Amino acid sequence: MNSARLRRQDGLIREAIWLFVIIAVIAVVVLDGLALFHANQSVRDAATTAANEARAAYSQSPTLASAKLAAQQYLARTGDTFVGMTTSQAADGTITFSVTARAHADTYAFKYLRYVGLKKWVQQTSNPSVTRSSDNNSL
Repeated sequence: MNSARLRRQDGLIREAIWLFVIIAVIAVVVLDGLALFHANQSVRDAATTAANEARAAYSQSPTLASAKLAAQQYLARTGDTFVGMTTSQAADGTITFSVTARAHADTYAFKYLRYVGLKKWVQQTSNPSVTRSSDNNSL
C-alpha cells in the first residue's frame, strides 16, 4: 500500500517536470518572437526619424554631408547601424532623403537555428534592415 502511493507521487513529480519544461520552451519562443518583432519595429521608426533628421539638418545647412551626419548620429544614439543614405530631387525642387538602417535582435534560442542549415535566414531575420524616406515613409 505504501509503495503504490510512492509510485503515484513519482508520476505526479514527472508530470510537473514535463509541464515546467513545456512552459519554459513556450516562454523562450515567445520572448524570441518579441525580440524579433521589437527589432523590426524599432528599426523602422529609427530609419524614418533619421531621414527626417537628415531633412531638418539639410534645411539648416544645405550640404548633403551635414544631412548624412545628422542621420548617422541619430542612428548611433538609438543603437542602430547606419547602412546608407540616398537623395532624390522632385521636379518642384524638393529633396527627399532615404535612409537605410539595420538593427540587431538578441535572442535566446532562435540564433541556434543557424546550426541546422538556416544560417542566411537567421542572419536576415535577426538583423532587420529597412529603408525609409523623409517624405512619404513608404519605401
